[in-house]
Amino acid sequence: MLWCFCAVLILSIVITCCSITVFTINQPDTATVGSTVPISVNFTYHNIYASTTENLVFGFLAPKGWAAAQNAKITYTSTAGNGKMVLMPSTTIEPQSSGLTWSAALLKKFGIGGNLVNDMEWVVYQSDVGFPLSNGEEITATLNISLKVGADNNNTLCKLGYVIAESNDGLHDVDGSIDGGAKYEYYAEQVTPCFMLTGGSGDIVDFCNPQLTSADPPKTLDNDFVTITFDGTVTPTALMGASKVYLCATANTSDGKTYTVCDQSAKTQFTQTVAGSNKYKITIWPRSYFGIADSQTIVNMNYFLTDATGNIKVGYGNTASPFTYTFKCN
Repeated sequence: MLWCFCAVLILSIVITCCSITVFTINQPDTATVGSTVPISVNFTYHNIYASTTENLVFGFLAPKGWAAAQNAKITYTSTAGNGKMVLMPSTTIEPQSSGLTWSAALLKKFGIGGNLVNDMEWVVYQSDVGFPLSNGEEITATLNISLKVGADNNNTLCKLGYVIAESNDGLHDVDGSIDGGAKYEYYAEQVTPCFMLTGGSGDIVDFCNPQLTSADPPKTLDNDFVTITFDGTVTPTALMGASKVYLCATANTSDGKTYTVCDQSAKTQFTQTVAGSNKYKITIWPRSYFGIADSQTIVNMNYFLTDATGNIKVGYGNTASPFTYTFKCN
């Protein structure tokens, strides 16, 4: 079974295929945290070989914090029948990826869709029944997605990704001229422009735009190591070309107390990743770094970047406002 898709982006970019088939996504540009977003994915495919039966496969790229597997419901309507999409078993192997599961195969092939924060996941679904197809048969279908967004309560900017495939051929590479002289596509993939989620009480998580600082891991508790990276090449700052950069940080605990470490010492000094690169990083163990008691918990950390004098401070968006990192595991 070979599939072919003409992929039409929201931006009206058309991918040439072997026949007049369609892959379009209707997705809103914005939503509020906790709301349910309607998304539709429309596509047409056809079979040029012997009759076969296979399941439709759908991959969806979204922030891990949204818990899409628990918060998305997907149904389909098609010229071959109607039904619902169900989660792909986590152990099911994608047929073209040398033993990788579907989620792992999508991640290897498409990455995180141009997002800049490695906190995205591919959630994979399959149709509840297989479709019998005859040679030359064409099916038109629509996926209707109902997605509750922002389970982590974070304001978010991110690029959502969509993949349509089928269970037999999976992510098979594009073939040459095998269908009337045109190339044949076995799957279709699109990543939409940045989607904006507002109304949350958590941090702003911007997956789309290069950031002056980033934290790895993006979500963790106060008893884990956190690496803060400062990229001074994103935009000119007052620390441009600084030989030494230091962390000036304040921890806010759940009992309402604050602990500040804002000196210029080996403890607070960033390491420049490559000499002259204007890129720096520092790894801290928050509980030890701020010296809090065993009975206390750090809720969040506000921080600036400073120079050797301590007089220059660079904050969020290259402003006087501090960066904020909230400690949480979900």
